[in-house]
Amino acid sequence: MEKIEITTPEPERVLAVLQDALERQKRLLSQSLARTEEKIQHLAVHLQVDPDRLLAGELPHPEEKDMGLLELEGELELRHPLREQLEILEHLKLCPQKTMWQPSRL
Repeated sequence: MEKIEITTPEPERVLAVLQDALERQKRLLSQSLARTEEKIQHLAVHLQVDPDRLLAGELPHPEEKDMGLLELEGELELRHPLREQLEILEHLKLCPQKTMWQPSRL
């Protein structure tokens, strides 16, 4: 696993801000993903289609369902990056490092 280093004169404050930002972003992504999943399920039931078959291009687009199918396809495409971003954030770990005091050299 790779590390990213951030330098700051106030590590405790920055660590708290970063932790809060990560948690908030995870929460927002989780909520967005839940809404997207709900919309996918609603549209799939309403349009009577299998979302996986739709994504695979196996279903025709009759004119009377075209707009709904396009909306469903959009939601399905939106789901992937939301899942990906959430997974990335779930694997992040903030690792504060204690810096050792070093006497100044004269």
